[in-house]
Amino acid sequence: MDDVKHVERRLVAAIDQAVVFSMRNLPLLAQGTSYDPLATAENLWAAVKVYASGGENALHAHGGEDHAFIVLQGKATFTFADGATQVVATHDGVMIPKNVQYKFEADEAENLVLLRVGGGERSVKGLEHLTPFGTPRDVVQQTTFGDGSVKVGTDAKNGETAKKRVYADGKFFSPG
Repeated sequence: MDDVKHVERRLVAAIDQAVVFSMRNLPLLAQGTSYDPLATAENLWAAVKVYASGGENALHAHGGEDHAFIVLQGKATFTFADGATQVVATHDGVMIPKNVQYKFEADEAENLVLLRVGGGERSVKGLEHLTPFGTPRDVVQQTTFGDGSVKVGTDAKNGETAKKRVYADGKFFSPG
């Protein structure tokens, strides 16, 4: 599989017709995390995330978004505001309603590969104001850390996402 090349993922917008997207040739990591867009419609968006280790290490909640993580490879321990934990492994998922605080930690035995799908009621219509991950900015602005501060993805509180991304030479996610 060393001959597989990294494919830059560009946001695919589903405005007035269906779109097709792929997770093939997704590079694995030696350090850090990646967060690549797959497709976005006005009220639904999908992305793929890879974690070498760590995770989203600070309790946070998405005030404007219900979302789900489906584990495609690896496993993670999700922790919720009440202290409850749940291990989520390959082919399992977790649905997180808006305003539910959570964090997760990847098992370091292998890269954690997550399909992330979100949706919600929007204050702004259309697809003009999106993050590089395909999430509408009006939705992202409603994401807060457990202390109430606005969540920024590169904040050191976020753990692995604050580290520099280093690709693992010649290693790619290979959907079965």
